[in-house]
Amino acid sequence: MKLAVPSSGEFITSKYCPDFEECKYLIIYDTKTKQYASRKSPSFYSKNPEDLINFLKAVMIKNVISGKDIKDGYFNVFKVVDRDLSVEDVIIKFIEG
Repeated sequence: MKLAVPSSGEFITSKYCPDFEECKYLIIYDTKTKQYASRKSPSFYSKNPEDLINFLKAVMIKNVISGKDIKDGYFNVFKVVDRDLSVEDVIIKFIEG
């Protein structure tokens, strides 16, 4: 399963950013292979959450960790609001349930 996590940086050790569409980076983590990739978030400059939502739908990612609710029934959202965690920390929380 692939998981999208908003981040302040390009690495899994970067700080988690609970402000979904306002974050600079997006970490895509594969729970099967335990590999990740990062990219600039499509909504960072536009400040339009639809840009990020449309991107995630286009690449068929349904599982998202976010500090905000996503008002689109397409996504499974695991909500984490703690700003002091790393991306890796929130992924571990997700995996542990």
